[in-house]
Amino acid sequence: MESVVGAIVGRDSEQEVLSAFVAAPGGRALVLRGDSGVGKSALLGHVSHLAAAEQHRVIRAAGVEAESELPFAGLHQFLYPLLSHIERLDEIHRKVFDVVFGRSEGTPPSVMTLGIAVLDLLSLAASQHPLLLVLDDGQWWDASSTEVIGFVGRRLTGSSVKLVVVLRAGVPSGFDTAALPELAVTTLSEKAAEHLLDMHHPGLTAHVRRLVLEEAQGNPLALLELPPYVRGHRTGHAPEASFGYTGIPLPQRLQQVYGARIKALPDAVRAQLLRGALDGVGAGTAAGRARSARYRMVDAEEAVGVGLLEVDPLSG
Repeated sequence: MESVVGAIVGRDSEQEVLSAFVAAPGGRALVLRGDSGVGKSALLGHVSHLAAAEQHRVIRAAGVEAESELPFAGLHQFLYPLLSHIERLDEIHRKVFDVVFGRSEGTPPSVMTLGIAVLDLLSLAASQHPLLLVLDDGQWWDASSTEVIGFVGRRLTGSSVKLVVVLRAGVPSGFDTAALPELAVTTLSEKAAEHLLDMHHPGLTAHVRRLVLEEAQGNPLALLELPPYVRGHRTGHAPEASFGYTGIPLPQRLQQVYGARIKALPDAVRAQLLRGALDGVGAGTAAGRARSARYRMVDAEEAVGVGLLEVDPLSG
């Protein structure tokens, strides 16, 4: 998260978009897409708070990787709080849900048939209070549910239902082709990153503060979680030593942040990163580095582009 006591750091434009989204008349959909740890959850909480203040009923669901192969598992989680309204639907639509959710046997309905039934169910549920449907980690939703929600999301105009889907960048998803409006959630600006770090970790020494800012590359989660690891493992190391050679263990969530960037790279670039990392083993001192030539990575510009490498301006 990147918020403190309700304040979100460095997200003025995103908050403006979300405020307009909630205030706009009628139904609509919006996809938030960004890297792991970039602050999507903070924005999700923000839009939920805005909607609740406008008397929306907020229904939240989250994709689970373990259920990504179970047909309609995501849809069941999403609609579970609204299932009491099914009895008010006509018999045809009731039978559609009975088949999909295993209450009766039959041939699974088409995306259009099920999508229309979901739209009718949402319309009934929103008849008293408008709805905000919030789906986190949508990249883990099963394909069947994704198709139906994509169908629904494109047809919310004129309803009292709004839909927000949160996706992790770099992970393929059925929502990639859903043609829903998107808001990119990028890393923080340098100024906002410094503000967030100083707000949560005041009193850092100058070189630890600089190291955290360089390693985090504007990722809010890294800015919040790296300082304790740096302070606990920096004693006796020169300021210019990098994470790769000091043995600083990253918390699991940050392993996911940086691991996702590495996983998205082509095999050839990943091989260059591996060779570079292995070249540092046993060469942790200046004397050790001077005795042997270091491996020079080639064709690794893509790794530079996603913040995993920096090019020395003097040596190249």
